[in-house]
Amino acid sequence: MNAPARQGPAGRQAEAPAGPSWRAWSSWPRSVHAGLGALLIVVAWYLVAELGFRRTGSVPTPPAVLRQMIGDLGDGTVWRAIRITCAEAAEGYLAGNLLALAAAAIVLLVPWLEGIVTQIAVIVSCVPLTAIAPLIVLMSATSSHAAAVVLAGMSVFYTTVIGSLVGLRAADRTALDIVAVYGGGRWARLRKVQVITALPNVLSALRIAAPAAFVGALLGEFFLSGVDSGLGIMIEAAQIHYGPKPLWALALLSAAVAGVAYGVVSLLARLVTPWAGDGTLGGDI
Repeated sequence: MNAPARQGPAGRQAEAPAGPSWRAWSSWPRSVHAGLGALLIVVAWYLVAELGFRRTGSVPTPPAVLRQMIGDLGDGTVWRAIRITCAEAAEGYLAGNLLALAAAAIVLLVPWLEGIVTQIAVIVSCVPLTAIAPLIVLMSATSSHAAAVVLAGMSVFYTTVIGSLVGLRAADRTALDIVAVYGGGRWARLRKVQVITALPNVLSALRIAAPAAFVGALLGEFFLSGVDSGLGIMIEAAQIHYGPKPLWALALLSAAVAGVAYGVVSLLARLVTPWAGDGTLGGDI
């Protein structure tokens, strides 16, 4: 028998409460969503490996890749390669973000330069990294790792420029007017209002730029000549000589390092801007 419907306060029938809605699922913490997403990826990976590539072995199963990766981490050569690639990524990350922040500040002080700076950022983001890397290698005879550093810097420039401009423009007009009334000029408004307002967006851009810089450095290492260190070079060697398991293990290790970089910058962003939470505009850049 069907359960009788309850009468609402207005005399109309109220339906019995339904099961958990999608809104309830969406209210779960982001860490739970991330964990479920990772689990789904692993399950899909396992099914693809077992059902589609069991004979060829070109897609090993997750347990096999994990065992290979744990074994590789016992090799000091792998840790040395990680340090080299991370150093290149950090150098490019610092240089690219400093240039991006300086460009955003210049646009704020000289508004008519916005079109030029934005166009440069778009061009940098649209240039194929695989096309520019050989040219950088040819021009950098004094530094064999310059291509990795430059590509890491190029990978972060656009994101930080756009995120910084969005944040700097998000300043409250009333606060800017108050500073102006008390005699503050453009520098005062930038320092006392706009920079503080822009911090969540800027830090969000820097967070996204961290793994992008690592990937850029990794890609740059593929074009290095006469160098036998770096994760990119190890991945290239594994692709040619060592087979699917070492290749997949190094790829998974690279993804883990990029994820750690993202997590570190995210933690710093929360410490610097605890008031921003997860609902800022910067969180969606």
